[in-house]
Amino acid sequence: MADIGTDHGFLPLYLWQNEISPEVVMCDISIPSLQKAIDAKAQLLEDGEKLPQLLGDSIKYRAGDGLQVLSDGEVDAVVIAGMGGVLMTEIMGVNMKKTLSFKKFILQPRNHSGALRYWLTVNGFNIVSNKLVREGKFICEIITAIPPESEKTVKVWHAEDDAYWDMPKEMKDDELLEAFAKLKLRREMKVLAGMQRGSDVPVCEMEKIQKRAQYFAQFIK
Repeated sequence: MADIGTDHGFLPLYLWQNEISPEVVMCDISIPSLQKAIDAKAQLLEDGEKLPQLLGDSIKYRAGDGLQVLSDGEVDAVVIAGMGGVLMTEIMGVNMKKTLSFKKFILQPRNHSGALRYWLTVNGFNIVSNKLVREGKFICEIITAIPPESEKTVKVWHAEDDAYWDMPKEMKDDELLEAFAKLKLRREMKVLAGMQRGSDVPVCEMEKIQKRAQYFAQFIK
């Protein structure tokens, strides 16, 4: 697997140490950015942690921009986590031939998850999983997507700004769903209150926010 924007490299190191992934590639924008991951691996060795027998080249480091540091098809799975959803679409869209050469993407957007899902769907990706996980006070989204076999665009039934992309109905069985829906609803109501205080907000814009709020409200018991 490859971890784009790896930071401290905790995820790839965990996957490697527990023999879940026999080879990991830790990627970040520059050598200084990669240093935290390099230091984390050194700490593992220093602490005498239980490690797989073969070290060799099973842990690799790459400094550079996005997926461009990887060869086509070099890894099975690509993780991009902890950055904005729009930035993820930009990273994946730079070289679609390279992007489609990997078998799976695991994406954890910090914001604009709707824009990310829309882009994935329009570009033919199959979103096989939408998961919610709690990280302290935050509820994070994890999107698993399988690339199409070739470049293509797909017609979709929901508009780009439709609330569906922010919270697909396929998430209905997740135990964190209601709490997540309440966060989304609270955000829309805050936007609506701001609009109502304004004097020249178009009615159609207010109706759009009301519609989004109604969509999120349906997930709340």
